[in-house]
Amino acid sequence: MEKNNNINPDSMIPMYKQIVNLLNEKIEKGELEPGDKLPSEAELMEAYSVSRITIRSAISELEEDGLVIRSRGKGTFIASKKAMYSADDTVGFTHSCQQEGKQATTKVVDVSWIYPTMSDTQYLDIEEDTTILCTKRLRFVDDVPTMIETNHYGKGFSFLEGEDLNQSLYDILQKHKITLGKSIRTLEVVYANAQEASLLNIKKGEALLLFTDKHQDEKGKPLFVSKQVYCTERLKFYL
Repeated sequence: MEKNNNINPDSMIPMYKQIVNLLNEKIEKGELEPGDKLPSEAELMEAYSVSRITIRSAISELEEDGLVIRSRGKGTFIASKKAMYSADDTVGFTHSCQQEGKQATTKVVDVSWIYPTMSDTQYLDIEEDTTILCTKRLRFVDDVPTMIETNHYGKGFSFLEGEDLNQSLYDILQKHKITLGKSIRTLEVVYANAQEASLLNIKKGEALLLFTDKHQDEKGKPLFVSKQVYCTERLKFYL
């Protein structure tokens, strides 16, 4: 990185903030584009003639503003602009991203049979000693991990074990003549546990947005319960 002489140590603006402004200007001008890797701390220290703590303070503010993403073991990268995602649960994650010109992809984390929670038994009308299918998927927007979806299914969903769950769940259900009707949605703030932090490449304890959807078919029959935790730094929601 070329030497930068625009840092004024005598300015009332803290030096780390001056670096934030300079890097933000490069992002706005397109000199730094989404996916570009920032120079290392040592290179930035040399370029701006400042201390390591100053560089770290600048990068931390850029990260808090959602302008950069730190990837453990890889470095710091310019973030994509936040995807706009519909909070309408009838649209579906894949289709909502497509409407915004974003690419949604999926990685299956786990498919297993588990014993239901008390809430599951009440909503899905099943016995507590009956096992149910559980799927956990990591959802990406333009290759950035953005959401973890965990679904607990009622009776009649064993066919999902033979499906490619990397695809849109809505499309899979439609293929099997299952049409989603009304759903009950709740929203709350939660904090990332160790597994969620690892999957989303964030810090443990970081705030996440949890949507819980209780899905029914067109006749009002309970189908499944879906819990989705979103990294709010990477998405904006519209109603």
